[in-house]
Parts: sequence; C-alpha cells; structure tokens
Amino acid sequence: MEEVNNNQEEQKSIDNDSVGEVTLEQFKSALDNNLEIKGYYDSIVDKTVNKRLDKSIESWKEKNLNNLIEEEINKRYPQKTDAEIKLEEINAALEKANKEKQQLELKMQYQELLVKSNIPVEMVNFLAGKDTEETIKNIETFKDLMVKYVDGAVENRLKLHSYIPGGNGSINNRGQMSDFERIVKGVR
Repeated sequence: MEEVNNNQEEQKSIDNDSVGEVTLEQFKSALDNNLEIKGYYDSIVDKTVNKRLDKSIESWKEKNLNNLIEEEINKRYPQKTDAEIKLEEINAALEKANKEKQQLELKMQYQELLVKSNIPVEMVNFLAGKDTEETIKNIETFKDLMVKYVDGAVENRLKLHSYIPGGNGSINNRGQMSDFERIVKGVR
C-alpha cells in the first residue's frame, strides 16, 4: 500500500511538472527564480494594465472633459448678458463721440492759432498735429517758410521792376512799363 501511495505521489509530482495545473507556490517560485518567466509575466501585466488605463482615460474624457473645457472657457471668458453687451456698445459710441468732440475742440483751437498768426484758416487740416505743441511747431515752421518765400518773391519782383540808371528810361529790362508810368499814362 505504501508503494501505491508513493506511486501516486510520484504520479502527482510528474503531473505537476507536466503541462497540467500549476499551484500558486510553483508559480511564485517560477517568478522568483526564472527571469524569462518574470519578464513575460510583467509584460502581460503591463499590457493589461495599459489597456484598462487607456480605456478608463477615454471613458473619463467622454464623460468629463467637455464639461471641464466649458467651465474653463466660462471662467476665462464669462458669458455676457444682453445688458452688458448693450452697455459696451453705448460706451463705445460715447467714447467715439468724445474723441470727435475733442478733435473738433482742437480744430477750433488750431484755427484760433492760425488767425493770430495771420495764416488762412483753410490751412488747419495741413498744419494740425497730434497735439497743440506739434501744431504750434507746424504753424511756426509754415510761417518761417512762407516769410522766406514771400521775401524772395518780393525781392525778385523788385529786381524785375526796378529803375536801372542809364537804361532806356521808363521801361524796365523786360520791355514793360513801370507801375509809376502806367499810373501817369492812365494805362492799366
């Protein structure tokens, strides 16, 4: 009988070593002692965990991500009510009107400066600057240039219509009568 029991135990041992069932103890022992089995087991576990993790992340995204994005958008860019939109439009129109009023006031001020400087008011659009200081500078520059231009033109005219002693008398070098001769002769 003892022999039969030994045979049965050997048979169990042989069955356990063959492809049959593996006990938990044998499995743990194989993982601890055999690096190939441990590596294979770890890769299977990693694949399974990664699949489940990816699936749970996708599920979470489908359920929660859109809500989180909308919440963040609403935090950064809160929805405006109709009253807020109308208020912004009114403020924009008011700001535009204030700028136009300020431009008109500046234009009137510039026109006064032009009148004081004996410059035609029509020149305001050409001489107006960004601010009063720049406009005053433009007016002064324009005045200086115009004085030089007018002085040069007057000098040229005086040279053209001046009396040259020893010349042909009353006619200047261009063959025209002087202003004095026209007045005396009554010619225009």
